[in-house]
Amino acid sequence: MTSINFHSKLIISLCLIMLSSCKDEKVYKAELFNITVNLNDLPAGQKPIFSQRHIKSGKQKWIGGLFGSKQFVAWNEVLYKDSVIRINPQVAPPNDSQSSAYPAQERSQYNFDDVTYLNPAKTSFIARISGPYNLGTRFYVFTAQQTGLKVYSIDRPTVIEGDGTWEYREMLKIGPDLLMVDNDYIFDQRTGKAYEITRPGQDRIRGEFAALSPDRRTVVFTTSHLLYQYHYPSREVYTEPIDDQQLTKIVGNKTKEWPYNYFSWTTMNGKIFLRPIIK
Repeated sequence: MTSINFHSKLIISLCLIMLSSCKDEKVYKAELFNITVNLNDLPAGQKPIFSQRHIKSGKQKWIGGLFGSKQFVAWNEVLYKDSVIRINPQVAPPNDSQSSAYPAQERSQYNFDDVTYLNPAKTSFIARISGPYNLGTRFYVFTAQQTGLKVYSIDRPTVIEGDGTWEYREMLKIGPDLLMVDNDYIFDQRTGKAYEITRPGQDRIRGEFAALSPDRRTVVFTTSHLLYQYHYPSREVYTEPIDDQQLTKIVGNKTKEWPYNYFSWTTMNGKIFLRPIIK
């Protein structure tokens, strides 16, 4: 009887060890992000919640095609509590997983780059995650909630034809506490709030960030023939046409002084926008 109890306890112990080892990583399926998501929903438990580590492969792999070389592949992992975060990208796996740059037996599904916290408590962050093959990179938001870790994709539907430039994902620091991602979202790191940028059509704004108003509430983009100005707290849009002569000046004067050589800030209905300087 004693022997049976001993063996039973041993089996139970081994099972517990195996179960605990399975918790070293967890795969999350991303949901579509919505600005109503509470990025400040503080979870129960002790901090720190997230940690990062840099991993380097012990095996060299050929990288760079015909003119490449053998290299030790390195990547960045993020852990939630004690588990490595993996992403389910909802795409088909590579045809030849052995030649993939992301072998499942060696590393996390995706490589975390540009990890940036979105709130003072550091319970939410955004990261650019590299995908295998031609999937490119995407931005994901991670937030520790009372119910556990939530993962969101911030890809908004878009219809871009014949212009690969605006397919590139970009995150810009546009103010001391403001992040802009994909010309689609603004994140206030001081308050942990997110704002959706109103588009002029189906596509994200095809333009470059030009200026931020003195009160840091209006974001200005330079598009092909106008200044597209967005007051994000109110979602109000104001556009200012740019003629060909002004466009020539803009191209030739890409300095920190632009656009203030040609435009000045004006308050309209309590909101600040750029208006042309009348000479």
